[in-house]
Amino acid sequence: MAHPLRRQLGLFPLLCVSVSAVIGSAWLFAAMYAAQLAGPAAILSWLISIGAALVLSLVYAELGAAFPVAGGLARFSYFSHGNLAGFLAGMACWLGYVAVAPIEVQAMVRYLSDFIPGLVSNTDGIRSLAPLGMAVSAFLLLLMSAINLLGVSWLGESNKILTIWKAIIPVLIPVALLSVSFHSGNFNDFGGFLPGGWNGVFAAVSTGGTLFAMLGFRTAIELAGEAKNPARDIPLALVGSVLITGAIYILIQIAFLGALPAQSLAHGWSGLSSHVDTGPFVTLAAGAGLFWLVKLILIDTIVSPGGCGLVFTGAAARLPYAMARNGQLPPAFTVLTRRGVPALAIFVNFAVGLVFFAPSQTWQSIVSFISSIQIISLAFGPPSLIALRRAAPDVERPFRLPAPRLFAAVTFLAANLIVYWCGWQTNRVCYGLLAILGMVFVVVKMIRSPHEDLDLDGLFWLIPYGAGMAAISMLGHFGGGWGWLPVGWDYALLVVGSLVVLAVAARKPRPRLPGSANAG
Repeated sequence: MAHPLRRQLGLFPLLCVSVSAVIGSAWLFAAMYAAQLAGPAAILSWLISIGAALVLSLVYAELGAAFPVAGGLARFSYFSHGNLAGFLAGMACWLGYVAVAPIEVQAMVRYLSDFIPGLVSNTDGIRSLAPLGMAVSAFLLLLMSAINLLGVSWLGESNKILTIWKAIIPVLIPVALLSVSFHSGNFNDFGGFLPGGWNGVFAAVSTGGTLFAMLGFRTAIELAGEAKNPARDIPLALVGSVLITGAIYILIQIAFLGALPAQSLAHGWSGLSSHVDTGPFVTLAAGAGLFWLVKLILIDTIVSPGGCGLVFTGAAARLPYAMARNGQLPPAFTVLTRRGVPALAIFVNFAVGLVFFAPSQTWQSIVSFISSIQIISLAFGPPSLIALRRAAPDVERPFRLPAPRLFAAVTFLAANLIVYWCGWQTNRVCYGLLAILGMVFVVVKMIRSPHEDLDLDGLFWLIPYGAGMAAISMLGHFGGGWGWLPVGWDYALLVVGSLVVLAVAARKPRPRLPGSANAG
């Protein structure tokens, strides 16, 4: 028997969900990886990531308040551009979400590996899960899935306590480090403030984890269908979580940069010692003699990633549910338990999540994949915003962006720039997966539902968009790109291409609004 989703979440639980999703394993590792790539200029990487998250949160604040449905990121493009665009946006979002809980689990196991032998192997300086670590990781992922089966109300209430802890400890730790161990010379003495140049800053955004950290704000959107007052609370939760966590992460980065001893920088920022790499803040706290702080950090290596993984396990389950509501996945995904939980989606996500524990997967490699695929999914938001303004002008919008066309253009361009910075090695996987899934979707739909409108005219902007982004990434200078495009021309092509695609997409809405005859 199917049971309806329950509107049980108020503003504070929604805010906690987004804050908890942002403060996960990234605070344990991103400061170090960003510093390796950008040196002290990692602070600029955080500012870019916070700015990108903020403008994206404002776009989705309007969409989420106007259309408060579960799994909104899989449904807004469906509402604005129909079947094919909605499917691709939903699959991109799902692929990004389903990878988050495994990476949080991997972070927990990696920190614990310093105290429990056999969890992690080190081959040529690359740390990955050993067989024992894979088994422990699988158990922790299963535990997160089981907790989510208890229902969204229980998740929201229990997450309040976790979030309060997670907001206090990442502030207390950098403050303690700054008070006893701060070397101002670190910001200038080892290659200057920009040792890796601007390319290092951009690489830290995409592969260093700074953007990955901030993307957790979006989880409140997935739970909009279970919010008591989504018109008011969704915008506040989205924007509030970005501002709160952004301030915390900048503090963490400054403390990490200043607390590093000179011997850790003997080979420059790109050569931070492997000892710091194992558990950055544990090493710094122990080196400063703050052994009480070491104990707190070790506790938080369980709480922060665990809470983040718990939230994303629940959010990821809402996406197959939403896509099934669109008619893009089997209807079995819409069946809810008595607690209002899409159990089948949780089971499927658990099975897929196990793939990310393969020996070839590291924290950084998964971060790069998540950053690219999630930003690709978020890039569907600006076209949806403009198209829905045109196609559904009478829908009540409790939160309305000023100058929506300008705002959408800036946001769409920012998203595409970040995807470009993620590099060709990552982007070829993301775009390849989406192309294959899109073709499978079209073929299956044509066989099973030959009379259903697939909204294939969306290909007029989807193909130029995907192919153009893939080509620029392949010919560009980031992450294994061929480097054929002269510096400056790559960005010029991105700007012009983004504006053209957005203009075409905004003029080709295929609205399937909730409650309409063609909504599916």
